[in-house]
Amino acid sequence: MASAKLFAAGAGFYFLIMAGSAVAFTAGPIASILRPSLRASSSRSSSPVLGLSMEARDAVTGAKFEEKDEAKNPAKRPGHVVGDSEAAAPVSPEIEAQRKRIEEHQSACVKPSWPEEIRTIMAQKNGFATLSTMSKAHEGFPMGSIVGFAADGKGRPFFVFSSLSSHTQNLVANPKASLCVTEPKFKGAADARVTLIGSVTRVEGGDEAELRKSYMENHPGAYWAEFKDFQFYRMNEITDVSFVGGFARAGAVTVDEYMSGEPDPLQAFADPVMNHMNADHTDALKDYVTHLVGVDGDIDTCQMKRLDKYGFDVRVAMGSDAGIIRIPFPEPVSERKAIKEAIVALSKEVAKKKASKEAECKAPPLLLGFLLEVAHQPDANDMGASVSLVRLGWEYRGKHARALPGGPVQSVQYE
Repeated sequence: MASAKLFAAGAGFYFLIMAGSAVAFTAGPIASILRPSLRASSSRSSSPVLGLSMEARDAVTGAKFEEKDEAKNPAKRPGHVVGDSEAAAPVSPEIEAQRKRIEEHQSACVKPSWPEEIRTIMAQKNGFATLSTMSKAHEGFPMGSIVGFAADGKGRPFFVFSSLSSHTQNLVANPKASLCVTEPKFKGAADARVTLIGSVTRVEGGDEAELRKSYMENHPGAYWAEFKDFQFYRMNEITDVSFVGGFARAGAVTVDEYMSGEPDPLQAFADPVMNHMNADHTDALKDYVTHLVGVDGDIDTCQMKRLDKYGFDVRVAMGSDAGIIRIPFPEPVSERKAIKEAIVALSKEVAKKKASKEAECKAPPLLLGFLLEVAHQPDANDMGASVSLVRLGWEYRGKHARALPGGPVQSVQYE
């Protein structure tokens, strides 16, 4: 069993002789450095603390609630006013640095263009959305209805409505309407939704048969589409397209941009792939988030929620925090076989990173226990936040140590 001896060196310095190696440290700085490490699991503080970051970011994705960098926000769009909310609570420099790294990684990920993403949402199978029409019974007030829809080749949504429905009668009296559509796995504010504004009118001119066939393909159980008192309606004129893709992803595209976009080529078989990954490979998804993106901490759940030619999005939950993390593919893919190859490539990259990490040897438990004991000594300024160590040939990080080519002073974060 390893043994250790403590020697006082004056001026608050100590030397720990352990297994033939000397580790020098001071008791005083422990209080000023160890605290952020011990706080890392909560990452929240109720009041400003010296040395802690005050920049408001999402706890999981690192996304800023207000982007002050004009290079990243040339339009100078105003951000959210977080005020004294939990999002404004200061965090340690270590947590702030991690969130910044994650945000930079996520910003660099290639994603479908907004027209492509919106057209993909509109092309979903068995789609239902909120149609808002101008109430005929209550003039001046809108009425919302949950309706089934499909989209034609130009992205125009169409419906099959009973002549008895209130929304049908509203449209006959006033065709102005809006349609709010969410992505298939929508759960909350971090997920995507699109709103189309335009005029919804009855389809005429012999297109009914083609639309009925398309609608039945999108809604296999919609037998009422063949009822004689049901007619087809379509948003033949689209005047506005607005989009919210999640936090820090809100805006609009022109109608021409929307109509010229194409649904993602992987949409037809995305669901089976995602269902398989979520059912059988959640550990792999957690590894991607941890080792490829750099999210640090205990991940409670990790579910793939969107798949496209450039990569996939996963919904990550960590305690009371949750967010959407993007995992990019090494190369764009356009067919089902290539999806498996891309995911295998991600797993190989994770294996390399794990092997590199496992090459580090764990720091001796006796040393860890000793440092934690010293951190609680009266002369350690109550509690510490990190430990400044000197050891020839070794560097300690967290609970791991690795060999160094030389012996410089290392600043080490213990958790």
